Amino acid sequence: MIVRVVTLGCKVNQYESASIVAALQAKNIDASEGLEFADAYVLNTCSVTAEADRKSRQYITKMRKLNHDCKIIVVGCSSQNNNSAFAKSNVIAIGGTHNKSGFVCEIIDKISSINNENILDDRILYDKNTLNIDKIRQYCSENHAKSNKTRAFIKIQDGCNRFCNYCIIPYLRGRSRSRFIADVKKECENVISKEIVLTGIDVSSYGKDTGESLAKLFRALKNVNARKRLSSLECEAIDRELLDAMQEGGFCPHFHLSLQSGSDEVLRTMNRRYNAEFYLSKIDLIREYYSLAAITTDIIVGYPTETDDLFDEGYDFIKRCAFADIHVFPYSKRSGTLASKKYDVLPSDTVKEREGRLLALKTRLKDDFIQKNLGVVAPVYVETAHNVDYSVGYTPNYLKVYSHAACGDIVNLQLCKPYLDGILGE
Repeated sequence: MIVRVVTLGCKVNQYESASIVAALQAKNIDASEGLEFADAYVLNTCSVTAEADRKSRQYITKMRKLNHDCKIIVVGCSSQNNNSAFAKSNVIAIGGTHNKSGFVCEIIDKISSINNENILDDRILYDKNTLNIDKIRQYCSENHAKSNKTRAFIKIQDGCNRFCNYCIIPYLRGRSRSRFIADVKKECENVISKEIVLTGIDVSSYGKDTGESLAKLFRALKNVNARKRLSSLECEAIDRELLDAMQEGGFCPHFHLSLQSGSDEVLRTMNRRYNAEFYLSKIDLIREYYSLAAITTDIIVGYPTETDDLFDEGYDFIKRCAFADIHVFPYSKRSGTLASKKYDVLPSDTVKEREGRLLALKTRLKDDFIQKNLGVVAPVYVETAHNVDYSVGYTPNYLKVYSHAACGDIVNLQLCKPYLDGILGE
């Protein structure tokens, strides 16, 4: 049987998809990631926005076009949020966010006996309240670690206790749970990729439930023979202890600090629990340690409480932060969140106009960051071939570098001049 796993959404989903593939391969099943012909597909969905839900459902049609008779198993946040939307799509089984690899293996074992005429009797939905951290810890396996991808994602935490007023994810992923340092270290030591990214739904809360901490984890990974990165962080996690541990552990100076808005009033109505000046103080501290740190962020544009004046206030603050890059997301009303109950959405023309201004600012700030790095000699992990002339890799502060260096190596390159969406290196 040929099984292909298709992933939407965050780095945690990418990790969990890799775990599904590893679990299936351990059963001698031809399993891999990607959208190509297969007997069965696993769709690992995302629900962070309404658009993510829509894209998740669209993949059912894409899979049917590749193989009209294929079996489709759906898991992830979108199916946890609204399993009925997928039950109408003639899929054979629907799981949620709990124990994805175990669920998929169970269904694949039974797949020969599942009759598509009886899908509603055969589908299974794990309730989010049954989430079990021990199921997450079992992903610390040799099969998963043997991934030959250039960058390995290692899940250190799941769930979220923050309950931002616009976000549905805590309701779908459950409360924050952390893996123990020993488990994470074992998995990292088995990875053969040259770069590791530690990821989670709320990495900043790592260790609060186990008595450990991110700083202790960073120090424990000091001797792991790979370049190490972090995924998204909340600004309150940044302090001298954490930054000292990052330097000691050899972590890359790339910080994705979710901001969401530069307006104090909008932050308050989002339930973000910090103000703009506090956030900026954390950026200043990072740059005290790493002068060329890449600080990137997420911005929600068009939040219902965002007036013209508050948008302008946030826009000016974003300029002050001098981000290396910005991910801009139009506000998405998510049923079940406090924001969806309390506020009406803004006119779409208003949101689009503000989004356009932020995207233009994103381009200017990214260009400014590239200029600051010109002339620097940096170790570039050369990952893929861009075309016959150039290969593509990334610096520790995640600048995209085009060069003639061989793929698969970490090479010292001088960053010479802007090129396409990055820099030419020699």
